[in-house]
Amino acid sequence: MSSETQPPSSTPPSENLTSRAPLQGRAEELPPVTPPSAGYIIQLFLIPALIVAAVVAVWALFGKLADSETDWRQMVADLGSSNEHRRWRSALGLAQLLRNSDRAPVEGELPLSEQPIVIEGLTELLKQSLSGNATDDEDIRHQEFLARTLGSLDADDKVLPVLAIAMSKDQDIDVRKSALMAVAMIAGRHFEKATEFNPASEDSPVTAAERGLPLSRPTITDEQVLQQLRQAVQDEDPVIRHLAGFAVASVSGDDSIAMLKVMLDDADSKARANAAIGLARNGLTDGVDQLQALLASSGEAFDMSSVQSLSPEEQLMEKNRFEVEQPMIARNCLRAILELWPQIPSEKQAELSKLVDELARSHFAADVRAMAAETAKQINAP
Repeated sequence: MSSETQPPSSTPPSENLTSRAPLQGRAEELPPVTPPSAGYIIQLFLIPALIVAAVVAVWALFGKLADSETDWRQMVADLGSSNEHRRWRSALGLAQLLRNSDRAPVEGELPLSEQPIVIEGLTELLKQSLSGNATDDEDIRHQEFLARTLGSLDADDKVLPVLAIAMSKDQDIDVRKSALMAVAMIAGRHFEKATEFNPASEDSPVTAAERGLPLSRPTITDEQVLQQLRQAVQDEDPVIRHLAGFAVASVSGDDSIAMLKVMLDDADSKARANAAIGLARNGLTDGVDQLQALLASSGEAFDMSSVQSLSPEEQLMEKNRFEVEQPMIARNCLRAILELWPQIPSEKQAELSKLVDELARSHFAADVRAMAAETAKQINAP
């Protein structure tokens, strides 16, 4: 037997396994290889790169705005500019900075919401604008914006007197609504601080009494604001009333509780809802019947007959508002029932438990059904 080494075959191993003819046939069936077009390369690499660059640029811009001390000081200075556009652009920038500083406050520095020159600049700008009796749409929008922005400031002695002016009936109704929302924000912060309670263990139930509820003293003491709230809960406009009810719940105190109890009979469902939820927030069960009624009706369809006198566009707007607000009311009612559960009489508990179970199995919004299921689980737990 010869021990000579055979020369290596020039045929690839894969072709040693099969005949060449079939392989050639398959190669002829493959599509021709063409280089990628310039457009394809742009779509694949350049466009994503531009998107990333844009995101990084926006992030860097807001980072700079949030971190730069000179920027906000310049904005405050520009609030006194004779150029109207410059004034309002600075106010907008400060509002953005206030939101950023709330999310990521700078350690060791006085928060922007407590900076005296920021507070003075924004409150004075709104005060001057309100005194001008503006009727121009753009001026009204500026006033709305500034009123809401003042809700982020921590200086009740400076902010509340200006908001009281903005809440008065002499002002545009949308400005009044924004001022009410700002008062609700301020009162809400005070309410949360006043009712803080840290139980000894996570399993310890926190009762209303342990949280100091209901509060014996209001969270806001500015008499002008309190007087405007007393008038707002009786206003002819239902939106003003239900916003006032929301604010009054966080103001708390004996007078506020009395106003909320009267509002349980309000003609507007959202005003009744805010009154009942507000009483629950203060640890009171007076609005439980109203919570039950609101929860039972929250899944009902919109009644088009109630808006027949409106234009088609207004009818659609009302229907869309209803479909947004109803799930919100249901969620708030569920939350209020859960907080009050230990204080609710047993016979009423049975009725509410059945209602919550039905809501969890209904065709209502998915998030509301999920919340109802979780609420049912907690209230039915041993």
